[in-house]
Amino acid sequence: MQAPVDLTSLLALRRLQRPDRPDGVARIVTSFLAESGLRLEALRRAVAAGDARALEDAAHALKGITGTVGANQMHDLAMRLEHIGRDGHTAGAATMLTELESALESARPIFDRLRAAV
Repeated sequence: MQAPVDLTSLLALRRLQRPDRPDGVARIVTSFLAESGLRLEALRRAVAAGDARALEDAAHALKGITGTVGANQMHDLAMRLEHIGRDGHTAGAATMLTELESALESARPIFDRLRAAV
C-alpha cells in the first residue's frame, strides 16, 4: 500500500532554501491545505447536485495540487473522482469523497509537522 504522503520533493525543496528567507515549503503546504478545503467543498456541491462536469473539474484541480505536495492517497482518489465525472455521472462519488476527506485528515498531521520543522 502506498504511503499517504511522500515528502521527498518538499524536503528536497527545503534543503535548497536560503536560511535568511521565509520558509517556502511551509507556504506551499499552507496553501495546499487551504486549497484542499475549497476543492473538497466544490466536490461536495458537485456530488450533491449530481453534476458530473463540476465533479470532473474540481477533482482535476485537486489532483494537481495533491500531486505537487506528494499527497499520494488524495491524488489517487482525486484521479478516480475525475474519471467518474469524465464518464458523465456521479455514481459512487459520495463514497469516494468520504475516503478523500479521510485521506486529508490522515495527511494533515504529516503536513503540520513539516510546517513546524523549520
